Amino acid sequence: MSRPDRIRIRNIGWLVPCRGRERGPLQEWSQLGARQDCDVVVEMQNDTWILTWIGPADASGPAADSDIDLEGRLLTPGLIDCHTHAVYAGDRSGEFVQRMAGRSYQDIAASGGGIQATVTATRQATVQELVDATSVRLEEMLAWGVRVVEIKTGYGLDVPTEMRLLQVIDLLRRKYRRRLTVVATAMPAHAIPPEFSSHPAAWTTRVCEVVLPTMAQSPVHVDFCDVFVEEGYFDLASAERIAQAASALGLRLKAHVDEFADIGALPWAIERGATSVEHLLQTSSANIRLLGQSNTVAVCLPLTSLFLREPVARMRQLVDAGALVAVATDCNPGSSNTTNLPLAMQMAVLAGRLTAQEALRAVTRCAALALGEPDGFAGRLQVGEPFVATAFDMETPDDLFYQFASPPMASWLLEPLWRP
Repeated sequence: MSRPDRIRIRNIGWLVPCRGRERGPLQEWSQLGARQDCDVVVEMQNDTWILTWIGPADASGPAADSDIDLEGRLLTPGLIDCHTHAVYAGDRSGEFVQRMAGRSYQDIAASGGGIQATVTATRQATVQELVDATSVRLEEMLAWGVRVVEIKTGYGLDVPTEMRLLQVIDLLRRKYRRRLTVVATAMPAHAIPPEFSSHPAAWTTRVCEVVLPTMAQSPVHVDFCDVFVEEGYFDLASAERIAQAASALGLRLKAHVDEFADIGALPWAIERGATSVEHLLQTSSANIRLLGQSNTVAVCLPLTSLFLREPVARMRQLVDAGALVAVATDCNPGSSNTTNLPLAMQMAVLAGRLTAQEALRAVTRCAALALGEPDGFAGRLQVGEPFVATAFDMETPDDLFYQFASPPMASWLLEPLWRP
């Protein structure tokens, strides 16, 4: 049977296209363009499904080759997890138990745990082992409704392993091509590797002169460069050197800032034109105002705060200040061992004081902005734009938040059309 070129998706109970304001408070689903009891038509154009019509369920609309009946389910843009470290090997469950007993993240890292423990395990893993382990995580993300995921390197911290991580990301891109868009971020500036612990400036030099150029020139497309600007990791001078090197290589900048301390990284990142700044646990009111006046996206990670028993980023203040606010899982083995983006949305509401509407915008439209609208997907459902969507086995968008920590109830309804 040939694949249809135009499909009508019928009986959508609620459609929340996430159009409308990207900034500022939201309180009603109508502010995101929501409507009930409608149909949409999608058309294959240049190997991409494009949304071509939205109308009432009883309207005639354009002719279609095939129908999909949603039977009253909820339809939203595909969810976007815009900050993960999903490619890694090893297990750090023991560290988690130590933290629950009172040891700090920094103390554990100083004694050889933390990122360094994952680096050791990841360096020893083969490409296939990493593909297999990460595939499990990506399947979980798909079940939660994720259709776009960013994956950072940074658990290699040497040229061979960082390149191996890029190879893994490329293999995953190919494996999940019809189901999931994978955005690659180079992050050799994730930590100082153990062999450079006594001369960290030399690692910055190597990142700028060897590691980033090698990654940028690889056959694997890399979208961004991220740097961890924090006490004990990379100071502002080092971050500036890395940002200059990344810019010269055509990589857009991201930055981990204000997770443990405010060292001036956020104003620097905004001035540098960073696409996003991420974590923001220690961000001051003055810097929140700066974000509200910028196009740099504030990526908040409430599950990391929960995992580390730390306060969440000041999401309510960020939205009220006019900042572009995204929410992600920070999926990683040490500080957020989860793939559950809907739970991150729920925590953004319960702990971060966002409204449900703001939280959904944070994992759709604003998350797309944090990734530069990958593959042309703007994190919304709009006529003339790529149709990347998630169907939830729920009756209303309220259920996304009321069904707390529920089992996965999401599907990508066009996926069967790509199967042989």
